[in-house]
Amino acid sequence: MQVLGTMNDNRIVLEICDNISDLQQSVVRTSPKLLIASPDVFERHKKLIKSIREEKSLVTIALVYSFYHPKMLNDYDAQFYINDEPEKMRTKIKELLSSIDDSEVVTQRDALTKREKEILKYLVSGQSSKEIGDTLHISAHTVNAHRKNIMRKLDIKTISGLTIYAVLNNIINLKEA
Repeated sequence: MQVLGTMNDNRIVLEICDNISDLQQSVVRTSPKLLIASPDVFERHKKLIKSIREEKSLVTIALVYSFYHPKMLNDYDAQFYINDEPEKMRTKIKELLSSIDDSEVVTQRDALTKREKEILKYLVSGQSSKEIGDTLHISAHTVNAHRKNIMRKLDIKTISGLTIYAVLNNIINLKEA
């Protein structure tokens, strides 16, 4: 983490996942661009990580701390060895991140329509569908349809999760939460 902490142009989230469900929840919650883990973790959960990698356009880096057959390491975008120089790691991460074409990657925040963002603000402020509908001059059924679309697009199922998402993505500020 100390190596990555100096990469101040990127938001760094360090999560230690004890099991596969923690990993899945972390990926949904943080929407990372890259995942660094031991080849053992990648190997144990190969199918899941492959599907996450394809769905999220995730870059994977193997953190190698013991001997692995070179063919096993070919599946990753890069490998770091535990004794690599910090600058080498930072440079490789920057190269990998810059190789991701941001114009083709649609972020979750951009996936929401203007109306969905507006409804999200009201939802996280605690208003009911009827109250939101009255404010926006639409039916409660329309509000519920937007709510379902928001939750589906973001893959977040709770109001507290939507609140965290809205704060982290500057849709609302902490004073509004």
